[in-house]
Amino acid sequence: MVDLDEPIHVVAYGPAWAQMGHELVRDLSRQLVWASADVEHIGSTSVPGLDAKPVIDVQVGCASAHIPAVVEAIQRLGFEHLGPAGVPGREYLRRRSVHPANVHVMECNGQLWKDNLLLRDFLMARPDLARRYARTKHAAAGQASTLLAYSALKEHTIAEIMAAARQAG
Repeated sequence: MVDLDEPIHVVAYGPAWAQMGHELVRDLSRQLVWASADVEHIGSTSVPGLDAKPVIDVQVGCASAHIPAVVEAIQRLGFEHLGPAGVPGREYLRRRSVHPANVHVMECNGQLWKDNLLLRDFLMARPDLARRYARTKHAAAGQASTLLAYSALKEHTIAEIMAAARQAG
């Protein structure tokens, strides 16, 4: 199995990210129709104007019984499977080719599914918090050049934004 940690960099928002996310959602939805999977563009690249790592994140939700077969189908599309990668209830896959992407497979409508959508939608509705999060991301990337350290440096801000999102919800 490949190591989860990898070099990262944060860049200014890319207007093409929305289209790339849409295309990946469309392609995965077509490939996974047999599993009645829901596919959503999530993460920072799904929030207009938010600086991010130039990697498209999507989540695939399906019945828990379908998760192993869904993971296998996504692997056949050129994604490497890294297991839960520290997040219980999720199977993490990544592709680092021309269009880098992460796919998070989980039970549809479970708590993780709902939390990812809540965070995305809250940041879309609150540009002030998206700007704060972007500052945190740039500061974290300035202190840590690899994924795991970078992610750890952002945890506190993400927890605060999630708490505000839940309170507002």
